[in-house]
This record gives sequence, C-alpha cells and structure tokens, in this order.
Amino acid sequence: MKISVVFLDRDGVLNEDRDEYIRTVRDVKVYPYVPEAIQQLTQHTLSVIIISNQSGINRNYFSRETAEKIFDQVIQTAESAGGKITDYYYCPHTPEEGCSCRKPRTGMIQQAIADYHISLDEALMVGDSRSDYETARNAGIPFILVRTGKGKKTEEELKITDPDLIVVDTLKDAVSWIVRKT
Repeated sequence: MKISVVFLDRDGVLNEDRDEYIRTVRDVKVYPYVPEAIQQLTQHTLSVIIISNQSGINRNYFSRETAEKIFDQVIQTAESAGGKITDYYYCPHTPEEGCSCRKPRTGMIQQAIADYHISLDEALMVGDSRSDYETARNAGIPFILVRTGKGKKTEEELKITDPDLIVVDTLKDAVSWIVRKT
C-alpha cells in the first residue's frame, strides 16, 4: 500500500473537541502526542492535509478570521516538533445549506486533489466521527478511526456495520499503523 497523503480531521484528532465548539484560540488544546505524530508523517515524506467542518462560522458563533486563527494555533503546535502540515480546508456551512464541501461530501478532498495533484490511490483519512468515515468511503480511500474525540461512540456505531474498521487509540497509533504500511 503506497500512501503519499494523509487527510486528518481537526477537532477530536489533533485537538480536544468541545460540544459547544472551539470558539477561540484559548479553547485550543492540542493533544500532547500530535507534534511527534506530524513529525513522523513528514519524516516519511507524507503530505498532511486537514479537512474540517466548521459550521460555527455560518452559525455566527465565530468569524472566519477567528476560525483561521484557531487553525493557525493548531498547526503551529502540531508542527512544533519539526513536522509540516501541507494545508488545511474547512467548510463553513451548516448541514441545512446542502453544500458540496461539508463532510461527508468530498468537496474538501476534491479541492485538495486539484490544488496538490493528489492521487486518491495514495490517500488515506484519519478521523473520529461517522462523517469522517463516510467522507473517506465516499472518496474511495482507506479510513482509520481514532478513539479520541467522538471516536469511542463512533466505534460502537460502526463496528456493527463495518467489522473490518481499523480502530486505534490516538493519532500517534494511527501514524504508527500508516508508517508500517508505507
């Protein structure tokens, strides 16, 4: 299995998730193992791209500017061990807006493919939610579920319908799995 790009969800994978949204930079709590995990992916010449639903923007919980500052904080922390995040994409829309970018639709992945000439045959996604899982399935790429964030609940839901689901505890464990497969 050749992997050249790893798509990551943000909240619940890179940083702690909150039911009431990550609304400010002060709300950001990146998991302590994330910088090392991102560094390992970079060391193995894998591109890392974040794709994240951020409907709090169109719900007027926070502005685009604040959302981008939050992304900057997550990325700065994630890259602090020398790793590199290639880019990030986010969908500001609510589910009711019916856009093509909101996960589980594949608009953000399709945009990354266009921007970076990515081969889907070499892509993989790591997430913690059913919408992450469905996004990967809709894009036709492998998926790894982490138990952080919403992951434990998602695992309970998906194990019944997908007994072959790859489940690991954290992003660090997902990276170990990915590195072994490349």
